[in-house]
Amino acid sequence: MKNKIYLSASPAPISSSDRSCYLAIPRGRTYIRKWLWIDGMLTISEAQRRTELFLTGQMLEVLRAVEYELPSFDTQLHDVDLAAAARARVEIRHVRGASDATYLISAFGEELLMQLQLNVHRLVVVYRVPAVDALDASALAVHLDRWRIGAEHAGWKFGWRDAPIAGDLSRRFVETYCYAFAGNDFLEDEQQQLYWRTDIVQMTRYYIIEAARSGIRLSPRVAGFPV
Repeated sequence: MKNKIYLSASPAPISSSDRSCYLAIPRGRTYIRKWLWIDGMLTISEAQRRTELFLTGQMLEVLRAVEYELPSFDTQLHDVDLAAAARARVEIRHVRGASDATYLISAFGEELLMQLQLNVHRLVVVYRVPAVDALDASALAVHLDRWRIGAEHAGWKFGWRDAPIAGDLSRRFVETYCYAFAGNDFLEDEQQQLYWRTDIVQMTRYYIIEAARSGIRLSPRVAGFPV
């Protein structure tokens, strides 16, 4: 059923049915009822709004914690908020209404290009690394095998590929694809959202760390690649 808007003389908070729910938005002497759920399901417009918030709100904020400063045991114990301790810088590129966003994450002295796609409850993370120093998909998979094993325990599946840059076939990215299915009610379940966004942060953190241990250069800007 399509999203519907009704005019009402009173701001009834919730419809009588447990399977439907709407917001009562005041407009003059009447109220606009904007449906969020119809017959127990999110409306398309509400699902799109929540997707947008996850990509450009939640993820933009939590990715700053890919790197954070841990208090020393040599200093006096005191509470430190993660937002205050976060050290990563995150830039985002997103087209409103699209189901994906691209982030450039600066952490641990490196930069990592990451794309996140969210299709209702299907998550796809793509890491793009410049193919320099004879790096290709097969070599990257070997270097990051320990990282892959750890991420598989959280429910991710993986793919690796060499991706030429459109208009410049002399250069290419090496892409790591990470796939996962959340529950069907992902956009309604805050605990699921917490689990998957936290795991994306941890997966990204250790992708950078493991790559550094293997001497892999991640920054597309340093390599002169377009971002």
